[in-house]
Amino acid sequence: MFKFKSIQAKLFISYSSLIVIILTGLGISFYVFTANTLKKQAAESHQQLSLNLSDTLDSQFKYMDSIAERVISAEPVKQLFFSKSADRDITVLHNKWDITSMLFSITGIPLQFFQMNLFAQDGHFVKFGKEYDVQDLDPAIIQSKTWIDPVLQLDGRRSISIPRPNDWDASGTLIISLSRAFSEVFGAKVDSIVEIQQEYKEFANLIERAVNQDRSQSSLNTNVYIYNSDGFLVYPYQPEDEKLIELSAFYWDSIQPRSEAQQTFSVKNRYNHETDSVSFTKSEFSGWTVTLVQSEASLLQPVVNFRSKMLFLGVMILLITMIVTFFVSKGLTLPIKRIRKSIKALSLETLEPKLSQNVSLNELEELNQSFLDMCNRLKISLEEVVSAKSHEIQARLFALQAQMNPHFLYNTLAIISIKAENQNQDDIVEMCHNLSEMLRYIAVEGSKPVTIEREIDYTLKYLELMKIRYMNHFDYDIDIPAEMNEIPVPRLLIQPIVENCFKHGFTQKPPWSISVKGEYSEQSWKVTIRDNGVGFDPHTINRIMSKVNGQSVKYGDDSELLNNIGLSNIYYRLKLLYDHHVVFEVSNAPGNGAMIIIGGKRLDEGMMK
Repeated sequence: MFKFKSIQAKLFISYSSLIVIILTGLGISFYVFTANTLKKQAAESHQQLSLNLSDTLDSQFKYMDSIAERVISAEPVKQLFFSKSADRDITVLHNKWDITSMLFSITGIPLQFFQMNLFAQDGHFVKFGKEYDVQDLDPAIIQSKTWIDPVLQLDGRRSISIPRPNDWDASGTLIISLSRAFSEVFGAKVDSIVEIQQEYKEFANLIERAVNQDRSQSSLNTNVYIYNSDGFLVYPYQPEDEKLIELSAFYWDSIQPRSEAQQTFSVKNRYNHETDSVSFTKSEFSGWTVTLVQSEASLLQPVVNFRSKMLFLGVMILLITMIVTFFVSKGLTLPIKRIRKSIKALSLETLEPKLSQNVSLNELEELNQSFLDMCNRLKISLEEVVSAKSHEIQARLFALQAQMNPHFLYNTLAIISIKAENQNQDDIVEMCHNLSEMLRYIAVEGSKPVTIEREIDYTLKYLELMKIRYMNHFDYDIDIPAEMNEIPVPRLLIQPIVENCFKHGFTQKPPWSISVKGEYSEQSWKVTIRDNGVGFDPHTINRIMSKVNGQSVKYGDDSELLNNIGLSNIYYRLKLLYDHHVVFEVSNAPGNGAMIIIGGKRLDEGMMK
């Protein structure tokens, strides 16, 4: 049985607690370290991705801007564009051919943009790219485009538009354009514009290829938001998605207070109440801001999955460790338990404990050997004490017998004296014979037990003497089964009890009677001595039985129970023979008189002490 206060329990709980604390500490430290490392790597990866996307977009815009600069810097192109002729149709035809050839020489083949448009406020318009044409438009059409005046006001500086449908054809192709204003003569008021268009899907494809490549490497779901300098959401361009517009505006508002061109920070999403990691890069060339947003929950999902696996593995390791710890603690404490068990079972009969010598620890070997040596020394000492006490007990028994002999002698002499006065010669002969037998019985040296048959014979002779003394005033009855004749009992066991009946019980007027009856079974025997006298005082019965039941026989004990002649002497000698199997009861008989029951377990000859 596992006891929590045992050494094994304390070792097991201590080592198990230590292992749990260590594993828990290592697990938490590893998780925190891994989570922080992953967040840092993700932040660096996002920052790099946003920078790469910004550089990719800038490369596209720089190409478009270089085309625009070369066009407005090419004097032949400007001369053809601003040329005037009376024969307008012929001039337009020649101009269309010449300007197209010159533009091809500037852009090269194949074209890396969608469409190039050159137009003046007076309506003169040149198309190059997807469409090739030279025409004159109504100036009102040009003035109706809202983005043209802001471009003219930039006085030749580049302007990048937001995604919008193409203004110059009916297809409505979604484009992003880079425009510059110019004039016929350097320094004059600008009144014309060169517009380099690129389809919006080309920009979207550039962004999606870069993001998809990053997702394939990191398996993370990264959202990309691209804003122009005014905070307009350029990508993804979904003007009808109000939720997307609100969410992108939230991230733009989070970026605006930050002055750095590149940064990564965390923000609490007001819509899903999750914490998002935001990385952004602001382009000095285009003014666009590339923003990457990643939920920290999804960012840490690999760590969570790894944590779950590590938790399961840790629990298994912990269980195995605890099982090993249990058996280790059991192995350490098993020798101690064996020694404790032997000490607990140690008694006078088991002074030679059988202990296992296969102890692996030196300390326990020394403890084991010390215990064996102690038991051997204790056994030798007890044997010496028991031998000395045995001689003392025998001497005490002889003294007790010597104390009892004069009582019989004095009583018998008194009877002889009385009978002599009455000149009853036959009775005197009978009495002398009985007295002779009694003296012979008690005068035998030694303390060996006798049979019940001899003890009853001795008691019967005593009763015959008492019968002669009291004549018809006294009667007795002895009923002992023949099976009890050979039962060993201490010498002078029954007769002293019978004698006490005359001394203490028969204080009332006769007739008096004494009954001695035996009971026998396969396991035990007992003899009941009963009279019809005054009986015992209840206080005396309680005092005698409390001493008998509450005090074991001790060698050399000088208590009242063992020093008094009579009942205490009888109990003492019967206890020496039958030990804890002794039967000794003192009570009052039903009706009147006293009753004493003595007995014990059946003893073979070899079992007698």
